[in-house]
Amino acid sequence: MLEADALSGAPQGQKQPGPHGMAGVINTLPGLNAQAIGETMTAVLAGQPIVRPHGAADPFQVLQQLAVETPASPPKAPSSWLLVPTELAAHQGAGTSWCTALAAFRCPLVLVVGSQPGWEGQARAYGALAHQSRIPLLGVASHGEPHAPHFDPATDLGLPWLGSLPMGRSTDQLDPEGLWELRDRLWFRWQHLCRTEQVIPTPHLLSP
Repeated sequence: MLEADALSGAPQGQKQPGPHGMAGVINTLPGLNAQAIGETMTAVLAGQPIVRPHGAADPFQVLQQLAVETPASPPKAPSSWLLVPTELAAHQGAGTSWCTALAAFRCPLVLVVGSQPGWEGQARAYGALAHQSRIPLLGVASHGEPHAPHFDPATDLGLPWLGSLPMGRSTDQLDPEGLWELRDRLWFRWQHLCRTEQVIPTPHLLSP
C-alpha cells in the first residue's frame, strides 16, 4: 500500500530540531515534480520521512494504517507525512476520494502549486476545494518563486501562505535559513489548527 522507501532529502550528517508531532498530507498539483518536492519538504521537516502511497491505494486504508503506525504517544514519536500527487477529488475506487478521507480523518493538508503565470488562480481554486471539503488547510507553498508581478501571496492570496520551495538544487545545497523560515510557518499554522480544534493534537503539542 505504501512504498517501502520513503522520500529522503535531508542533508547527510546534519541534524536539526524539527516540528515533531506533526503529521499531514502534501498534495502536489498536476505538472509538478513530485519527487523533487518530496525531497525538499523532507529537508523542511528536518529529515522526517515522507511516504508516497501507490496510485491505486484506498485513501481510507492508507490513513488508517498511518494512524496505527504513528500513535499519539510517546511525545517524541516520529511524525508521518504522505505525498499525494493525484487529484484530491478524483475517485480512488469504491466511490471514495482523498478529499473524503482527509476530511474524515481531519488530516492537515499542504498544497504545493506551480510558479508559472496564473498560479494564484490555481492556488485559490484548490484552497476553495479544501475549504468546501472541510479539510484542515495547513498552508499553500509554491515550487519555485511565483511569477506574479505586483502580487504579494502573503497578503493577497487569501490563503495561509507558507512560502516558496526552492527548485533546481540538490537538497544539501538548500539555504538553511530558508528551510527554517518555512518550518516555522508550518509549525505556527499547525499550532493554530490545534488550538482552533480543526485537527486533533497529540497531548504534548499545546504544553508550554
